[in-house]
Amino acid sequence: MKRLAFLLAVVSVLLSGCALLNRHSNRPNQTSSNASSVESPTNQKIISKVLVGKIDGIEHRDTITYQGKKLLRLRMELISELPQEITDVAATMSPNELTKLIREAMQEDPDFVEAQRLDGFSADYSVTADKKLQVVIDLDLQKINVDKVEDLSYFEDFGISDIKDATPEMFILGMKLGGLKEE
Repeated sequence: MKRLAFLLAVVSVLLSGCALLNRHSNRPNQTSSNASSVESPTNQKIISKVLVGKIDGIEHRDTITYQGKKLLRLRMELISELPQEITDVAATMSPNELTKLIREAMQEDPDFVEAQRLDGFSADYSVTADKKLQVVIDLDLQKINVDKVEDLSYFEDFGISDIKDATPEMFILGMKLGGLKEE
């Protein structure tokens, strides 16, 4: 019974987590600066910028890769506290056991399974050694089918079409206004 309650709590929290990805607060937490670039055959550099900070209690490390005026890839590494509903159960389990349960719960969710089948999208849920929830989302904006994404409830509040249509400068500015800083 504890396992079922745990799985239900995890699924409900994780599914609501995507909504937090697109929300911004005015409470930045960390600062620093970093950008890397690679020359492409068309002589436009491929540039990657890393933005870090805390938004709504979730630690972000977002890598934005772009070329010219086109966003190519977005990788978000998110770390948050485990949901309050599962802290009692989590206290008796190792991070590996918790990770296994969370991944099993996500594989039982049809919306998540359907999202994982999309070219250009991947998401991985795990629990860190200090028992925090870690989510790594990778979007290849060259491959992902925006029309299919907009039809999936997993991406309901994600704003993928806005991300894909934004210029790198506007997207990065939006993330900075939301509280992230360049690493």
